[in-house]
Amino acid sequence: MICDFCHEREAVIFMEQMTGIGQRRKINICLECAIDRGISPDPKSIESSIGNLFKELSEVSKKITEKENRICPVCGTKLGDIRKTGKTGCPECYAIFKNEIRKSLENNGVKGVFKGTMPARLSTVHSVLNDRVILQNKLNDAIEREDYEKAAMYRDYLKALENHAVSDGSDCGKEED
Repeated sequence: MICDFCHEREAVIFMEQMTGIGQRRKINICLECAIDRGISPDPKSIESSIGNLFKELSEVSKKITEKENRICPVCGTKLGDIRKTGKTGCPECYAIFKNEIRKSLENNGVKGVFKGTMPARLSTVHSVLNDRVILQNKLNDAIEREDYEKAAMYRDYLKALENHAVSDGSDCGKEED
């Protein structure tokens, strides 16, 4: 079994907790993570260190749940549903959950980038919605990297896209006469 904390090494310590309502919770932990969390074979300190361990695992579990409940703003599909079914709700899900989908594919042995061709009937399709999702992702990345100059540029591009109606057929890149 794999460690519930690092998700990399083989677990060597296996614990089970019973809650007051009869639910069981299991923890698998590797030796390195056990040492990092202060678990030792000393009977005097093991009780408090195990209590802290379950609190920490609970916090990790909450973060995973929050990540799985992320929703595509276009179609409303949850990341957890995509993982369960292997199907996205719309094409924008691929851009929004790009890293998670790529990691899932790599875990299933699919690596690399698609190198096929686009069907001729779709080659001229250009979606403002795709541009918006891409720019929003770039904006978020720039903010995370604290590159505020690029973030401001992406913000301005997003504002420009929002000022043009998507359904009127106009091209956002052209200036009006």
